[in-house]
Amino acid sequence: MDMQYGTSKQHEVRQAQLQLQRLRRLEVRGTNKNPNCSIETTSRRKPARRLRRRIGLLILLFGTTVLYFAYFQAYKTVQSTIQRQHKIANLARTQMRAVTDTRNTDQEIRTFLQADLVEHPNMADFLSPKLTSAEEVINEAQRIHSMVFQNLIGKYKRAVIICIFNAPNKGDNAILVAELALLQQLGVTVVGTFEYTFSKNANTKQRMNLLSIPRGRDLVVLVGGGGYLGAFPKICRNNLKIFINYFQESELIFFPNSVSFLGPPEAILASSALLAGYKKRCTITLRDRWSYKWFVKHFPANRILLVPDIAFAIGSVKTIQVPTYDILWVKRNDWEAQKDKKYKRIPPFPPNVTFIIEDWDNNWIFRKLPGKRFVEQMQFRAWVGFGILGKARVIISDRLHAHIMSVLAGKPNVVMNSSTRKGEHYYNTWTAGITNTRFAETNEQAVEQALQLLETNLQKSNNY
Repeated sequence: MDMQYGTSKQHEVRQAQLQLQRLRRLEVRGTNKNPNCSIETTSRRKPARRLRRRIGLLILLFGTTVLYFAYFQAYKTVQSTIQRQHKIANLARTQMRAVTDTRNTDQEIRTFLQADLVEHPNMADFLSPKLTSAEEVINEAQRIHSMVFQNLIGKYKRAVIICIFNAPNKGDNAILVAELALLQQLGVTVVGTFEYTFSKNANTKQRMNLLSIPRGRDLVVLVGGGGYLGAFPKICRNNLKIFINYFQESELIFFPNSVSFLGPPEAILASSALLAGYKKRCTITLRDRWSYKWFVKHFPANRILLVPDIAFAIGSVKTIQVPTYDILWVKRNDWEAQKDKKYKRIPPFPPNVTFIIEDWDNNWIFRKLPGKRFVEQMQFRAWVGFGILGKARVIISDRLHAHIMSVLAGKPNVVMNSSTRKGEHYYNTWTAGITNTRFAETNEQAVEQALQLLETNLQKSNNY
């Protein structure tokens, strides 16, 4: 009996102890509302600590975010530069594989592909005779563009393009499209576009428009490409003088151009003093070896480079247009047309060959263009040019850009000379190696070679 009583007493003591422990745990959690309990003070401090901790975390997060954006911008700039360098290197490797197997590549070709063509411009066309397809020629032209213009223009943030030929000629329009595409690739913002003007009133208007463009060393003045150097020496000088006088701190760079004489060769030297005064701050890029040699001789104070026509920056153009003619002859009817009567006689075509002879300087296209700004209209006209070439299987033309745009579109073509002979000069410099491209001195030769290209084209189509 005493033993049972003792056991029940112990059990009650144990239960009392456990109850006391439960009460203490509840007090620690803050459930005890006793004002004399010190545990409540501790529990009240905890929200303040949490608040301070959260504020500290927010400050740390904000600082980290600011640093992240700063480093991101720097990283983005570095990555953009690296990507452009990789693109140049990849194009070089592509060309190396296209010429021959890497293990058997000639040491001279290796040296050329690694050469800086700004420092060694005379060797720029070294690879051209070895390139036999339009794709290889396009890739090589773009590789040279990337290397040269990254060096010349890539360091600037802003650019103005001057002396733009806003005309129905589809070649001039393709030049502007290519220039805008190249500048976008280089990350340079175009802040002004100015036409090549022939009147004093237009020059006055351009001077007023210039006032809206802030000057600075981050801006480069780019002269539009084309074939007008020497054609209008006095007008060309007046156009350049406006911009040279306003943008005195900026470098002047000519997009690829060529020499075209309407009078004696000495006429172009009228601009020599103006350009020579710029010395190293004026770079002139020429698109054929003949023009390059002429400028090196007569403009020794300036940096002269040999670069393919800027239209190659557009790249390959694939169209879904079905040809409606066998042969299209894009024949000039402007101031550059051949004056000799033998070029006006058209040889007979075989009766089973469909052909059309026209110029692509079409006034109705010039008048009825969409877009309010001349830059919009010029881009539209460029793509109309590719549409005109798409009408036929083979192209004959004395227009240089009908030849260049045919190469971009993969069209077999025969290039002829205009009165300035720039077609022959360009063909001999860059495109003579292409298997489906020919050069003809006379109309008879042009028709004969076009028929040969047509036969080859039809055979390939039948095999396909």
